Amino acid sequence: MPSAQNWLLLLTYEGTCYHGWQVQPTSPTIEDTLEQAVKHLTGETVKVHGAGRTDSGVHALNYTANFTAIAENFKTPEKWCIALNAVLPSDIVVKYAQTVAADFHARQSAIGKRYRYLITNLPYQSPFSRNQSWWVSQAVDIELMREAAELLTGKHDFSAFRSASCSSPSPHKDLREILITKASFCYSTLQIEMEANSFLQHMVRIITGTLVEVGQGRKSIDDVAKALESGQRMLAGTTAPAHGLYSLSVIYPQGMIMWPLEVIDN
Repeated sequence: MPSAQNWLLLLTYEGTCYHGWQVQPTSPTIEDTLEQAVKHLTGETVKVHGAGRTDSGVHALNYTANFTAIAENFKTPEKWCIALNAVLPSDIVVKYAQTVAADFHARQSAIGKRYRYLITNLPYQSPFSRNQSWWVSQAVDIELMREAAELLTGKHDFSAFRSASCSSPSPHKDLREILITKASFCYSTLQIEMEANSFLQHMVRIITGTLVEVGQGRKSIDDVAKALESGQRMLAGTTAPAHGLYSLSVIYPQGMIMWPLEVIDN
């Protein structure tokens, strides 16, 4: 009897047409599309474990997912990449595949995640960035945003920066870094990167919306401090739209997972 193998995929996808990662009964999702692709190729019904849930419209530059299959005709990473990319829709791409230990889990084995949020801060909206970044027409003060970001960095109770429907058992997270960069990238002019041990539902988007309001002068640094201290969602800023958010990397213990440099988007 052939033995099953645990496969880890590195994915990039454009999330506009999908209702997030997790399988839903009546809506297309990334997870369901991958599971159907594997079944089409192998005849096996598999469970694809993603690195975490994402909202409708969220994109990924480097997202990890694993599944276990026997798949006698797909014994090499190259075969998996070629075969999956041949049957997947063009907005989901397998960049790389590798075998991993039987007990590896894309989400449970991770020790951190990093997201990038793209903002087009121009008086006009670029037609090329309509579904890929958040258009903010009013100029923002980057230094004020960075000052507010410093308050949020570290280990805190992020209750004020989570959605009402968040099911995480604890609001305490270690927000290791918030990096705000003004540069041209994929039709955006401003990027905010956040890295933490894990994130609450909508946490990146609420923090981004709050920082933008600070940059616009609609909120003060003190307002951000009060929101963080109080834990009240109403004191934080707006939730930035999902289409500006990208999964940038999933972090695993050193030496556990190695990707070729040529397949990693920075």
